[in-house]
Amino acid sequence: MSGPLAAMNRVERVRRRAYLAGAGGSVAAHLFIVSEQVARRDWASAAAFTLGLLISVWVAVALTWLRWPTARLSSLIVTMVTLSTTAEFVPLLRAPEIGTGSFLSFLIMVALWFGLLPLRAAVPATLVAYLLFAGLAASRPAHDLSLLAYLACTTIVIGMASSFGQQITASQQDAVTFEQAALTDPLTGLPNRRAALERLRHLHGLVRRGEHAGFTLILLDLDHFKQVNDTRGHAVGDEVLRALGPALRQVLRADALLARWGGEEFVLVIPGTGAQEAQAVTARLDGLLLPLPAPLPEVTFSAGAVLGHEADSVAGLLDLADRRLYAAKRAGRRQLRWDAPGGSQYAS
Repeated sequence: MSGPLAAMNRVERVRRRAYLAGAGGSVAAHLFIVSEQVARRDWASAAAFTLGLLISVWVAVALTWLRWPTARLSSLIVTMVTLSTTAEFVPLLRAPEIGTGSFLSFLIMVALWFGLLPLRAAVPATLVAYLLFAGLAASRPAHDLSLLAYLACTTIVIGMASSFGQQITASQQDAVTFEQAALTDPLTGLPNRRAALERLRHLHGLVRRGEHAGFTLILLDLDHFKQVNDTRGHAVGDEVLRALGPALRQVLRADALLARWGGEEFVLVIPGTGAQEAQAVTARLDGLLLPLPAPLPEVTFSAGAVLGHEADSVAGLLDLADRRLYAAKRAGRRQLRWDAPGGSQYAS
């Protein structure tokens, strides 16, 4: 895995660590604040801080136990933190002054808005919230206008930093989308020839360096597919190709790569298979009849298989698999072959 997709995965890992660190720190801080309020018998904002404690615990549970992606938590965190902060500000309506802690709570809420919401939502929400908070602070008998000005500047800086970060993230997401499109067959939705070659080169390199247990490569070709196109039309032929992936997936291991090689040819790459494991895996495919959803016809395929160490290059593996595939066709189709004229025989 490389390029933009790897970068997005790194971003997700960093976000998870940041969320967990933030949730842990928030739990500790809220426990301290709540314990102090209980000791002082100060119940004015106890409900707000208790809610904040519960939110922090839930975020930690969702990340560690439920394994939620960070994006799934964003709207929940924003909603709950906004409610918690609003509940914290309600007692300020009767307070003679606004304490520094309330300014910090406002900045935390704004930072979360800009970090987790689209800018088109974060900007107007922050503007409205600032005007309300500034009006509340300025209406107190004791107030500090310079602190409000400082709050405004800090809020603007947070917004600017967030906009740059969101632009970078959006660019990475666009790059991932383009990369995935370049590696996906548009008709079947399966990985395409380029994706299969990248996977093969990676695995073959590991095998050559002795860093991988091996893999099996299978080239398969649908039997008499031209007749389907000629008798039922190309639209039905396309439906057959689209349905092949889900049908084959039912008999494949979860870690197997199934890709469209071109036309009615497909490629299977099954990692972690030596000679014995390869025989067991491919025995399920030899002579298999694929029942496709009605009214599509049932289809069979011919296939040639090789082990990852049978050739010194990916091109050599593909050539050997191709010769075994055509040996299966010449032998009557609907079979998987491990042997071919001029090629080694590895399994029967």
